[in-house]
This record gives sequence, structure tokens and C-alpha cells, in this order.
Amino acid sequence: KGDGESSSFSKSVIASTMYSGCSIGMVLVNKSLASSYNHLIDGDLNILLVVFQAVTAVICVEFSKFMGWVEYPNFNTRTARLWAPVNLFFCGMLFTGMASMQHNSVPMVTVFKNITNIMTTIGDCILYGASIELLVMAAFGIMLLGAIFAARNDADVTQTG
Repeated sequence: KGDGESSSFSKSVIASTMYSGCSIGMVLVNKSLASSYNHLIDGDLNILLVVFQAVTAVICVEFSKFMGWVEYPNFNTRTARLWAPVNLFFCGMLFTGMASMQHNSVPMVTVFKNITNIMTTIGDCILYGASIELLVMAAFGIMLLGAIFAARNDADVTQTG
């Protein structure tokens, strides 16, 4: 391997590790907060958590842009208006995901998240004719099997979750 390939591989491993760590950390923190502290505030803790996490994400991304770690275009009102429906659906997804954390175990939420990724990929294939590489299918299989294995003792469902 040349230096470019080695550097690219290192960056990929670091990015994957960081994504995994953040994803796992967010699920565990959200589960803890959603199921333990919702009764302490007058209102909906889920909305508060989603707003707090969104503001934190914006601050982190803007700081990364300021430091020169990432590049993206400046804010544009026209683009924001065009993407507003997507953002509304995304916020709805975040809210329902937080709400599900109150009533479902972490392994069950993980199973649902993994199935959602697989269903989205299937939708891409059906609606847009996208193709799935063999390694992606293998990754989905491993991801789904791991989630099902983790949830094997928590697979109970009630009316609220």
C-alpha cells in the first residue's frame, strides 16, 4: 500500500469508530434520559432532548467549519426553503425515535433502526433502481443478526411499546 491508501484507510477506520461510538452513546444516553427523567419536567422531555441535541450538533458542525476540518457552503435562504419539508420529516423521525426509547428496550430499538436502514436500501432499489453491492448486503446481514441476537431476550411488545 502507498501512503495515500494507508492514510485513506486510517481515516475510514477513525470515521467509522467515531460514528459507532457516537451512535451507541446517543442511544444509551437517550434511553436513560427518556425512561428515567420524563416525569421530572412539566412538558415533553423528548422535544427538549431533540432540540438540545440539534443545537449541539449545529454548534459542533459550525466549530468544525471554523477550524477548517469540514467545508460546506454558507447558509442560503432559498436552499433552506427547498429543504424545509425534509427537515420537518427528519425532526418528526427524531421525535418518534425518542418517544420509542421510553417504551422499548435498547436492543429492540436497535433492531428497529437496523430494519429501517435495510428497508430504506430496498426502497432505493425499487424506486430508483439502485444496486446493492455484495459487501453492503453482508454488512446488513451481520448488522441485523447482531441486533436480533442482542434482542433475543427482550422481544416483548405491548400497546405502548
